[in-house]
Amino acid sequence: MTDQQAAPNGGHKLRSDTRRNRRRLLKAVGELAREAPGQLTMQAVASRAEIGPATAYRYYSSMDDVLAAYVLSVVEELRDFSARSTAEGRPLFDSVVDKWVDLLAEHGPALVQLRSRQGYLERLNDGDAIITAVRDAWNEPVRGLLDDIGLPNEMIEYALFLCNMMFDPREIQDLVQVTDLSRREVITRLTEAYSGALRGWARAG
Repeated sequence: MTDQQAAPNGGHKLRSDTRRNRRRLLKAVGELAREAPGQLTMQAVASRAEIGPATAYRYYSSMDDVLAAYVLSVVEELRDFSARSTAEGRPLFDSVVDKWVDLLAEHGPALVQLRSRQGYLERLNDGDAIITAVRDAWNEPVRGLLDDIGLPNEMIEYALFLCNMMFDPREIQDLVQVTDLSRREVITRLTEAYSGALRGWARAG
């Protein structure tokens, strides 16, 4: 076999190794965030993933980078769930909220580690990958809710802005972990509060 013939297989193996190592690093981030959030460093993540630190830095240049990749993977899971759903209107919104709370139960400790200095709208305008995926995940569910409660579709951008505020992972985790509210009560109260906020926003406009 010539070197030219061998190259594609080598390239395929490299891509396979890259995918595997990235998955292992992201899995390690989730585990450490749950077990020891104060010890989240690239060295600790690489060690948990059984990958050398130098190799880990080839994939992600900083702890923020690997956290951003983790957050993006979770938001993309929500986006894909929303896109696959056959529900419409309020039932679609409710199912996406339910899925989001489930995802936070598993991934929330890692999601709350990443905090941007920019707000939702600025990040969206800048094309931030995470916020774009957030917008895509909630776009149809929020449109359905607006239609269900009789509000104009023209307020969708502000409705998505309010959604990002109301369903922030930190605040949901706070309610679930610190209060006596059940998971279902948290979902119901947040959804009703969000509906009220939408109505209030529309009245003020």
